[in-house]
Amino acid sequence: MGEKQASGVVNVLSLEKDEAELARMEYKQRNFGMMKNFGMTLTIISVITGIPSLFLFGLNTGGPVVMVWGYLIVSVFVMAVGLSMAEIFSAHPTSGGPYYWAAMLSRKEYAPFTSWITGWFNLLGQVAVTAGIGFGCATFLSTAIALGTSFEPTPNKTIGIFAGVLYSQAVTNTFGVSLLPYLNDVSVFFHSFGTAAVVVAVLAAAPRHQSAKFVFTAFSDNTGDGAVGWGERASHAYVGIVGILMAQYTLLGYNSSAHLIEETRNAAMAGSISIILAISASAVLGWFMIVGFLFSIQDIERTVHSETGLPVMQIFLDTLGRKGAFVAMAVVILCMYLCGTFSMTSNSRMIYAFARDGGIPGHKFFNYVSPKWRSPIRT
Repeated sequence: MGEKQASGVVNVLSLEKDEAELARMEYKQRNFGMMKNFGMTLTIISVITGIPSLFLFGLNTGGPVVMVWGYLIVSVFVMAVGLSMAEIFSAHPTSGGPYYWAAMLSRKEYAPFTSWITGWFNLLGQVAVTAGIGFGCATFLSTAIALGTSFEPTPNKTIGIFAGVLYSQAVTNTFGVSLLPYLNDVSVFFHSFGTAAVVVAVLAAAPRHQSAKFVFTAFSDNTGDGAVGWGERASHAYVGIVGILMAQYTLLGYNSSAHLIEETRNAAMAGSISIILAISASAVLGWFMIVGFLFSIQDIERTVHSETGLPVMQIFLDTLGRKGAFVAMAVVILCMYLCGTFSMTSNSRMIYAFARDGGIPGHKFFNYVSPKWRSPIRT
């Protein structure tokens, strides 16, 4: 492969291997190390975002037994996917991620189509996930504001908060790229120590605890219309299969390590290790959170049918009191916000890479990195 111009003449021989590849393909400057990349991936997976948001779904669709054991089963399969992804990643460390790998691993005549379809699935999925994280953050924020105030959450107010959340995250990713490494440090702290602290506090403060039999074997089916659930209409196995989607929805986003890799030093090694570490940490923290919250439920009916609409908030109120619940919710909301911020970071880098390779309409417009802000501001 010949040398190309990036912005000015680049002497490829004077750069390290990954920096030479970066310059040759007109990629951005690398600002992050392996731990920064790991931190962003851990943040985007964010078990403290997924589990509280989907706790009601889990309680209604299979209950504790599906939540606890389903999470372990999904973790094993996610790790299998992650290990495979890390192997491919070590050979092809670009922010295109899956769509680029699809092209490299396909037969030559099928490569353009498989790359294009993979890229679009990835793009649409990331946009949906980023929106979902933002809406979850807005829902928890509006509910927390109502705690002890006269504020009444309504759909319109929640949508307004949702718009504000997305806008502020977009501004940060557009004009505050230099802040991202520092926000990453804050995020890693709260996603690790903050998550553990919330679960330990709830367990320690709970007036009583549910039995191990309830946590590890109780099954519930509150699906379907009226009193007839999916278990009666189909089977309990069907309810369980649907119920483990809670774990699957939580343990996603680990491919974001790829979308951020062009800003990471020693890309091939750092990205591969980041994926494995992030999945491992998320599997452990997530399972600990599910088990801890289930043990701390004081009244299952009050939790499922909480006036707040959020079972996790009801658990906080029943165990920590109003002030403690507010603090715990603040930790959850902060983690959700940071998760959404870095999900948007990953999303924008993927769209930029896809545009650079001509995969989306208007690709010439979106294939742009601002010299001033050192960011693909149009994506």
